[in-house]
Amino acid sequence: MKIRKVLYAAISLGVIAASVSAQTKSTKAPRRFTSVYSNLDKDCKTLHGTNGTDDAELCRGPGGYQVRIYFAAAAMFINAEIKGREESFTLATTDLGFDTRKMRIEWRLADGKPFAAIVRVPKYADPTDGAYFGKVIGQELAVVGLKGSESISFSVDARDADANAKSRELADKAYSSPTKIK
Repeated sequence: MKIRKVLYAAISLGVIAASVSAQTKSTKAPRRFTSVYSNLDKDCKTLHGTNGTDDAELCRGPGGYQVRIYFAAAAMFINAEIKGREESFTLATTDLGFDTRKMRIEWRLADGKPFAAIVRVPKYADPTDGAYFGKVIGQELAVVGLKGSESISFSVDARDADANAKSRELADKAYSSPTKIK
């Protein structure tokens, strides 16, 4: 008789716990998507090259991220990187004439944590005559996933009147819970 009472109590507690858990999950607030920006004209400092290396720029970003702008051969690289770690995410590769001082990086956040970056970059024609880049034929918004959301990779033609909104929407829809930066 005692075993039946214990078993009944255990089953009852299990049913109650499952019910409370289901109610808690169904009342969870929806994920909140927001944006913050890095202005590459104001939020950067120059890192002077040593031993023959080129100068680079290091720019502030949110939530443990920073932007590094550096040069190699005939290209400029713009990467998001996790501060103090060897992890980086290529946001753009442009020709050396690209002016980053007019550039802002939009960081997409889910519940306050960065998961993607959106940058406006030149769109190039195919290169000719051994050049690294072709002629600039427009602009596009590159949508790039960060740590835990690396599969996010889109481009939106900047001529589209809703390019900014479409870029955000693509990032938000593709979002999957990012890995926390440790």
